[in-house]
Amino acid sequence: MIRKRTAVRLGAVAVASTIGLGLSAGMASASTTYGANVPGCAGGMVVSYYSGHDHVQGYVTSTSGNSCSVALQQSNGGSSSNWTNNGTAWTDTLLDAGITSYVVVCNMDTGRCATSASY
Repeated sequence: MIRKRTAVRLGAVAVASTIGLGLSAGMASASTTYGANVPGCAGGMVVSYYSGHDHVQGYVTSTSGNSCSVALQQSNGGSSSNWTNNGTAWTDTLLDAGITSYVVVCNMDTGRCATSASY
């Protein structure tokens, strides 16, 4: 049985090999999204594998004019956050090297929050 991280890496290699978009070596990537949604705010965490490493980035979209925040948290203390009340906001992209990462998406107008699955 293979672990989830290994499966994501293998999937990234398979997608990059199959698609053949003419990208230079080390530039091919594949990604998986872990959702975290609350009424008025749709968000989550995108896990991408490229340049030999996993990377994570959080995002949130205000779907009805609410103030929405996203906070990317890591078990090693790494974090990044952002917010929007119009459109989509992204956190910084952080390296995920054998640690646990997740995002918390909140509707700051209602106080409701959701947490993504951990990666």
